[in-house]
Amino acid sequence: MTHAVNSSDLVFYYSFDELNGNIIPDLSGNGLNGDINGKIKLVDGGKFGKAAEFQSGDYIDVHGPDVPANLIPREQITLCAWINLKNDGQDHAIFNARASDQTWLIHPESKTSGDFRWLLRSDGAATIFDLRGGAIDYGKWQHYAGTYDGKKGTLYINGEVVAEGNGNAKIAKDWGLGARVGKNIDDARPFAGLMDDINLWKVALTKDEIKTVMEKSAGVFLKPESVSPDGNMTSTWGKLKSH
Repeated sequence: MTHAVNSSDLVFYYSFDELNGNIIPDLSGNGLNGDINGKIKLVDGGKFGKAAEFQSGDYIDVHGPDVPANLIPREQITLCAWINLKNDGQDHAIFNARASDQTWLIHPESKTSGDFRWLLRSDGAATIFDLRGGAIDYGKWQHYAGTYDGKKGTLYINGEVVAEGNGNAKIAKDWGLGARVGKNIDDARPFAGLMDDINLWKVALTKDEIKTVMEKSAGVFLKPESVSPDGNMTSTWGKLKSH
């Protein structure tokens, strides 16, 4: 599959370079700013500028019930993030969303078994695929990316394919019971460690595009200016991360 990446395909993008009070700005232009729950702080030493430091139990509320239907990925999806995990004996959720029918629809996470997971479900809790692969290297930066093009799911670690699986269903249609970065909706699988440059798309990025995001940040695909729906400037090209 080949296509020209369009910034309009972004759902949200958190660079973790700045805070607005207790809010993580969404640089996609969609206004999906995240509310900090806990004591997340920005620290130096990220892959691109600063990173978010999560203590176990901290999370970012993306306000799933308020996300417009046109921004919910259904036919295709990509989730990317740089992560540097603490070995605290728990699974670590990178992002989690739950549909109104109680379907747990997305699980990009690390597992205590030492590998990573990429799972998607359709309406009615039907599993599209459940992939496991790669190896966790605690205390070091690793790039996680999961994609689904409507026919195949792929899990990438550090830009390389570690697991693939077929699928032929649409992803569950809403985030009605919530969406979070860093913790499941039922408060399980808290993320502990550092996170940087998390970005969610409505398209399946190619391997080359994932490597570009990994090496240069998702900011390279943004328009020179991203403006939120209320007209406020959320980012300018000069403030975007650079490699």
